[in-house]
Parts: sequence; C-alpha cells; structure tokens
Amino acid sequence: MKKFYAFAAAAVAALSMNAEPLYIVGSGILQGEEAVTLDWTPATPAEVNPNGEGNYEFDVNDCVAIKISTAVGEWDEFNAGAYFAEITEENLGTAVALELNPEAGNIQSPWKGNYHFVVAGDLSTITVTTDTPKPEGFTKVYIRGGMDPNWAALEQWEMHTDDGITYTFDCAGETVIPAGIEFKIADADWGSINYSAGGTVTLEEECEWNYNDSVNSTVAEDFDGTITFILPDVPQAAAIVRFQAGIHLGVEAIETAEGEVEYFNLQGVRVANPENGLYIVRQGSKVSKQVIR
Repeated sequence: MKKFYAFAAAAVAALSMNAEPLYIVGSGILQGEEAVTLDWTPATPAEVNPNGEGNYEFDVNDCVAIKISTAVGEWDEFNAGAYFAEITEENLGTAVALELNPEAGNIQSPWKGNYHFVVAGDLSTITVTTDTPKPEGFTKVYIRGGMDPNWAALEQWEMHTDDGITYTFDCAGETVIPAGIEFKIADADWGSINYSAGGTVTLEEECEWNYNDSVNSTVAEDFDGTITFILPDVPQAAAIVRFQAGIHLGVEAIETAEGEVEYFNLQGVRVANPENGLYIVRQGSKVSKQVIR
C-alpha cells in the first residue's frame, strides 16, 4: 500500500510540474486543431500544453526558427523564461540538452521545413525530427534592406559563392549602397543567416558581425566596392565581413570606359597579363583597385 501511495504521489508531482503551458514565438505555422501562424510577438505567443505523458509535443510547418519560454510578456519577461538548444543536421532525432538561457538566440531549424518537436516535461531535453529533405546546393545570401520597401531578397542583391562559406558582392551602379540606408546580410527566410554590423560599417577591415543583431547596418557614405562575407564554423556565431571601397570583382565594370586598360601590381610595376590577385587598374583618367579572378 505504501508503494502505491508513493507512486501516486510521484505521479501527482509530475503532473503538477507539467501543468504550465509552454509559450512559442517564431517563424512557421504551428499545427493543431487550428493552424496558427507564428510571429515574434512575445506578448501574444502561441501556447502548447503538456500531453498525457507530461511532455510538450508539437509540429511547426515551414519552420525557420522558434523561441520557447515559460513566461509571457515583453521581451525582457519572455527571455527571462526562455530555453535554448542548438539543433543541427547531425543531432536531428536525438534528445538534445535544453537550457534556461535568457541571453541565447533562437532555436534554429537546420533548414526551412516541417518539424516535429518533443520537449521533455521537466524542460531538460528537446528532440527534433523532420521529413523535409535537406535542400541541394548552397544557401542563397542577399544584401537586404531599405533599398527595397519590403526588405525583400532580390536577385540583383544576391551574393556570389563557390563554396557556401565565403560570399562576395560587387556594389556598383544600381547596387551601390546609399548612405544612411539600413540593411543586413541574410538568407531569404531571415533564418540561419541574418547578420548586421550593429551600426555604421567599418571600411577596409575584417570585422565581426553578430547573428540576429537588433541594430541594422548603415554606411556613412554611398558604398561602391566589394563586400566579402565569411560564415562561421559554428551556427549563429559571429561572421567575418569586409567592405573594400573602390575594389571590384573583375574588370567588367571598366571595360566600357574610353581608353586602353592598364594593370599595375601594388608596387606600381605594369603587368601585361594579370593573373589572380589585387591590381591597380588605369583606363584613361580613371584609376581603381581591382581583384582579378
């Protein structure tokens, strides 16, 4: 009889521990009796209650990222009860440690898709699975900002990559970034790639840009040149970004100007047949630095 009462007491304690709902904000569609489109409003989050086993189990379609919390309110209140785990392609389907971390970022899906989440009733672990196959090819990355009223991912602002790690973009002509315009470097879903300088861009130096920085980037003067963006090895860690004014990715931009094109190395020696590298290019009265590939 004592064993029965002990078991019953433990069951009641477990149910009490799991009685509170879990609050969710994010990007995706929470599935249930009625589908709920998630957003990033912590005062009115979606709500998930524990199942019969005391766990929190839910599906999010078109998921890019979510944030879960035991609290609701403004961001300070929501973040105070927020839990974080790093979900990667490698740990899909396994229980990953979940930790209370008000300073951590969002729980990011490895790629946009339909995901099933199981959060342990004691909030110690989270298990994530998906039936959405991993997309082929490299993630497309864009300069996104006030150059477009909707901050859309436009083809003309797409960065170039050969390896999915280092991306470059040539700001020239219609893609010169205007002074004072706010922008970020991000993927099409504002998902795993969403970076900002957190203020005015520093030119000519390799700088760390933070993931999901709430302060957008700006340039002090119209920027005409090359942007290099290098993804970190660890998701959501700082990326390396360099803005080089007056340097372009090739000679196409100046080949239409009048006069013969001349190339010089950085020591001022003329080069007849330039190979890969940085050169001083002169055409008529126009002189610029060019990266030849």
